[in-house]
Amino acid sequence: MNDSQFNPDPNLALQPEQEAEQFPLLDYLQLLWFRKRLILVITVFVAVIGFIYVNQIPSVYTATATLMIGLPENRVVDIEAVLTRDMYSSEAQGEVEVLRSRGLAEKVINKLGLANSPEFNPRNREPEVGLFDFLVYLNPKTWIPDTWKQSIKEALGRETEVSKPSEEEIEQRVMAGITDRFLGSLNVKQLDFSNVINISYSSKNPQVAARMANALPDAYILDQLESKFEATEQANAWLMTQLEELETKVAESERAVEIYREEHGLSEVAGTGILEEQLSELNSQLIIARAERAEVVARLEQLKRLLAGEGTGVESYSEVVSSPLIQQLRVQQAEAMSRSSELAVEYGAKHPRMLQAQAEIADLEQRIQAEVEKVYISLQSEAEFTRTRVASLEASLREAQGETSEQNKEAIQLRALQREAAANRALFETFLNRFKETSTTQGMETTDARVISRAEVPRSPSYPDRKRLFTTIVLMGFAGACGLVLLLQFMNPGIFSPEQAQNLLNAYVIGLIPITPAKTEPVEYVLDQPNSGLVEAINSLKFSLALSDPDNPVQAVQVTSSVPEEGKTSLAIALARVVAASGKKVILLDADLRRSSIQKKLGLPTKRKGLSDFVVSPTDDISEFILRDEKGNLDVMPTGTAAYANATDIFSSHRMQSIIDHMKRNYDLVIVDTPPVMAVADARIIGRVVDKTIFVVRWEKTPRKVAKAAVEQLRRAQISLAGVVLQQVDLNRYGRVGYGDSGYYYHYGRYGKYYSG
Repeated sequence: MNDSQFNPDPNLALQPEQEAEQFPLLDYLQLLWFRKRLILVITVFVAVIGFIYVNQIPSVYTATATLMIGLPENRVVDIEAVLTRDMYSSEAQGEVEVLRSRGLAEKVINKLGLANSPEFNPRNREPEVGLFDFLVYLNPKTWIPDTWKQSIKEALGRETEVSKPSEEEIEQRVMAGITDRFLGSLNVKQLDFSNVINISYSSKNPQVAARMANALPDAYILDQLESKFEATEQANAWLMTQLEELETKVAESERAVEIYREEHGLSEVAGTGILEEQLSELNSQLIIARAERAEVVARLEQLKRLLAGEGTGVESYSEVVSSPLIQQLRVQQAEAMSRSSELAVEYGAKHPRMLQAQAEIADLEQRIQAEVEKVYISLQSEAEFTRTRVASLEASLREAQGETSEQNKEAIQLRALQREAAANRALFETFLNRFKETSTTQGMETTDARVISRAEVPRSPSYPDRKRLFTTIVLMGFAGACGLVLLLQFMNPGIFSPEQAQNLLNAYVIGLIPITPAKTEPVEYVLDQPNSGLVEAINSLKFSLALSDPDNPVQAVQVTSSVPEEGKTSLAIALARVVAASGKKVILLDADLRRSSIQKKLGLPTKRKGLSDFVVSPTDDISEFILRDEKGNLDVMPTGTAAYANATDIFSSHRMQSIIDHMKRNYDLVIVDTPPVMAVADARIIGRVVDKTIFVVRWEKTPRKVAKAAVEQLRRAQISLAGVVLQQVDLNRYGRVGYGDSGYYYHYGRYGKYYSG
């Protein structure tokens, strides 16, 4: 068999899987449209509940006051450490926390007497009756009697008696609750990049909202003034204590200086300054002398190195260059050497005049060398002088240091006492000035915050926004209804439309079999209602089956499914009866040896010979193995009585092939009812000996994965698949919900008015 036998349209097999897996947006929109009544009912129901709920919510009014902090002050005196605070944006956040503090809230509560207000104290509140108060009775705890609760506590070993709180504890708890309610309705927010703070308060009463919003900044400003006054008082008290201690320290330190002077005879310290000047002068002279000595020694060493080099480079020495006599002798030497050169050319080397000139040059050289030695001796004398001077200065310095050492020790101690006395006096004067400033400014404290906008009584509620809330509830109800419809669709794993079956199973749907009315068997309905939609659907299936392979007439067909209870047996019987009603000779072969139901559905006798007996029988006479369905005018071969026979061996035998061939020669159509594909292998074996296979899928019930796996098994077994039949379709729902994309299937549910049943 070639692959074209499996698929009526070869192009169908070539469609990519991605195309079938695209998000079916249009299908979902179509589903929502055809479920519009359900969506509308749910939306209206939610809208009614939402309307009741929105109108039950009490109105809340919000009043807002604006406070600015960090104002500059006109200060009489400079006392910034006590009274000044520069409110930068980061510090303003700290003031926001102060406004939210429980301490400030309790001051407002006590000032306004909110403990007596029913809004803040539940003990003064009368019980309110609400529309939804009945929901309290749905709490299971209310169903248990108090005596049972006591018994349960005793059984669990809990204490039955709880110590009663004192009056003070009760008041503290009440105050804590009032404070929590006050802070719960308060909102303090700093405006971005500014020192402006908005103080908002929400209440069911607009007058209360405005009153609370104005009371908090007033309490904050008053709290600031009180805290500054307390800070000033504390600063004055602390400064007074410090001044007393410092005054005593100043007197004691000055007295210690005078006593030390008298004991060591240091009434004046000018002499100490003279000694220090002498030491400084000697140090300066010693430094200069050492530098001069180092210079002279360096010059002497340089000249010594030049002389040791046999006079080479001596003429470049600074002392030699600066000597006038040596320079004059150098000039005479140069002139003599010039004359010697001229005489050597004119007279020769042995001429007396030449010898006289050479003697003159030698004499000048000796004189120059003598002058250089004088320079060397002069440097030696100068170096010795500098050494003697340095030694003398060092001795004088040591002597001066020895004289002043003892006096310096006493002066150091005196100066330490003087510094301590001066520090104590400076600190005393600083504290005295600060004390005078704080004393002067006491009672002149001003706040660095002011109210720039007081709260007004709100005219309209801030919560709830009834229109917006009601619109949100309606939209949520609509979205929830749409989600419910889609969820129900997703939770159903079945196949709903021919297009879905075609994309999933890669096979055409050749039949859409409607469900019969309640308590009506399809096998009887096709006879009782020959003009019904069920008969027309089976006729359509019959023609589709004939057209599945136009070149080879279909004479033998098997009807199978993926799992039991999909209606394959009912379809096989109905198809056989409809074909037989058209005058064709039909035989229905029951090949479901394990769960046969054809005889029961047709009301035929059981325990009769059939297929299993005929296969093992040596006779070729088929008549004794066939039952006659007189109502349907067709022949039926039951499963038989040979229970010992193996179904796989029977269907794979050559005898089974010959039986099918014999039936095809004697009947116009052979219909074989086989077991489900996923249960046993019978359908895959019988499919090889019949012409075509009809695969039955129960509408909305058969899981998609199971149906796909069954079709894949049939294809792997090289079974010629005529197509898929959707069984037990509710045409009313099908047409109302609008499954499918094709116009034919879209309007299929509306064709029922053309049928008589």
